[in-house]
Amino acid sequence: MKPLAMAVCLALLVAPAAALADDELAAVDRAAPMFRLPVYNAKPVGQSVVGLDRYVGPDATEKDVKVVLLSFMASFCAPCKKEMPYLEALHNRYKDFGLRVVSVSIDTEPEGQKIIDELIEQNKVTYPVLKDRFNLVARRWLGNQSPLPSVFLVRPDATVSQVHRGYNQDIGVVLAAEIESALGIKRSGLPPMPTVSEATPPATGGNVQPASATSPAEEAATDTVKPAKGVKPGSKPLKKPLKKGKAGAAAPAT
Repeated sequence: MKPLAMAVCLALLVAPAAALADDELAAVDRAAPMFRLPVYNAKPVGQSVVGLDRYVGPDATEKDVKVVLLSFMASFCAPCKKEMPYLEALHNRYKDFGLRVVSVSIDTEPEGQKIIDELIEQNKVTYPVLKDRFNLVARRWLGNQSPLPSVFLVRPDATVSQVHRGYNQDIGVVLAAEIESALGIKRSGLPPMPTVSEATPPATGGNVQPASATSPAEEAATDTVKPAKGVKPGSKPLKKPLKKGKAGAAAPAT
């Protein structure tokens, strides 16, 4: 195998007074925290709000789903931008076999959200890209510190099967192999994984809340996160947004 060429941006959270314990976060063989979030690209997706329980768990409405690829990303993350067209390629290649791709953007500022809209248009993205503008969902999946992009594979029973933190040049082959294993298929050839050649610029800016077209009641109904059934609830969701951190080494996987 080729040496891993790492290129990540580090998503940092302000250390809260009551941080979630490691055993309350999403990890391999644990129940996936459920959520519902607004959709950036509602027109191609066909829905303005998407929940993970649409695809997995006992209340899933799409019964033919065999695996969900969930990726956390941000506008300030260069590898995330390179990942987007690859995720669209995976979506088109495997959707008829039972794969669902979902991205969650942690951008809190209007400028970053505008970049996400532009990336969606540029890459003609048809899988759901969700807006976690208060980072309630990111905290349950990423913890207090995690590299971006962070990718999770979720089984139909709503448990996590794989976790990949940060970007490397082999991730395309690894993900495709894991997806095909989950789908029970084998296809020849793979979509090319883009190479991240430029350095990830340091993230700047403060914790400015974006202007919202939804009412407070609508936001409360859509920006929500809860554990999957059977999982003991953890601390109350924290409302401080993720601070965008400088590019750095990946944190150890939990």
